[in-house]
Amino acid sequence: MHPQLYYTVSSKELRADIPASSVLLSAASFCRANSRGHYYLCTPRHLSSVAAAPVKGADCGAFTATLKWGGHYRFTPAQYLRWLYVWLPQWAAILDLCCLSATRGDPGAALVAERQAWTTRMAWQFWQCYRDVPWCWVSTIQGYSLDQFEQHARDLLPLIRQMHDYYADTGWWNDDQPDTQYGNSFRVGLGSLCGRPLTFILEVIARVQAIIGRDIPLHLWGVKLKELQSGSALPGVISCDTGAWSGLFGREHKLRQASGFSVREYSWQVSYPRYAGNVKHAQQKPVQASLFIEFTHRDKMSNSTLIPFSHPNDFID
Repeated sequence: MHPQLYYTVSSKELRADIPASSVLLSAASFCRANSRGHYYLCTPRHLSSVAAAPVKGADCGAFTATLKWGGHYRFTPAQYLRWLYVWLPQWAAILDLCCLSATRGDPGAALVAERQAWTTRMAWQFWQCYRDVPWCWVSTIQGYSLDQFEQHARDLLPLIRQMHDYYADTGWWNDDQPDTQYGNSFRVGLGSLCGRPLTFILEVIARVQAIIGRDIPLHLWGVKLKELQSGSALPGVISCDTGAWSGLFGREHKLRQASGFSVREYSWQVSYPRYAGNVKHAQQKPVQASLFIEFTHRDKMSNSTLIPFSHPNDFID
């Protein structure tokens, strides 16, 4: 079975009717600065369209925060929380930082460890302070090398198992919300996989599952169409996402300019039908047994009320 593909829709691409069955809004693309230079998250322009989307998730924008904002978020957890309440996704990523350099290579062991520690602290802070929300929180395991992914999986293991048990309790959501809306939204993200070979991705999946358990569903951040086209199974992976579906960079950007279409028009009238067709073709291929390696297991709070939360940058050592 193929993972569900979420189309990452930016504020520039959002329109009144969204044809994609599963959409992902990235908070980073909704970040604005007012006349005083203070940052805030603006409300999605076509809110009714977003609200009507049958499947929707939220990306905190870790890639942008890490590589474009110097490893800092321009909005606070409280601002992020208010933004999520406006359109109510089924699940939302907890603030984290990628373990990639500006060239998407290895940022070095020291920086990886710092970003992993920051990500772990944020995950616990969100869980302890903001657990009682009408969506599932998604923590993300980060790393660059296989050993680093394993280490961060061990660091997050107590939290992941606690979240799993909490969301497995069918009484966690509000009584007026149907089971089908949130019952299968729990997952754990695997980050910093953008541009990595499929063999590496499969090995990361196997090693992480050996630590956190095969019963934990996974989301692959930024793993795109080419992995679906491979025909290989992605064990335990229930979803992935792509922001590349619009293709508006390089030659395609020039074609869009020559067409006379706006970014929004070109994205949905040209790029989306083409990309969706390729996805459908890829998902019609028989799923092959994965080439991943089996690894042996190694080393294997009560519900709180809302409390004040410092800006995430305050938690950097």
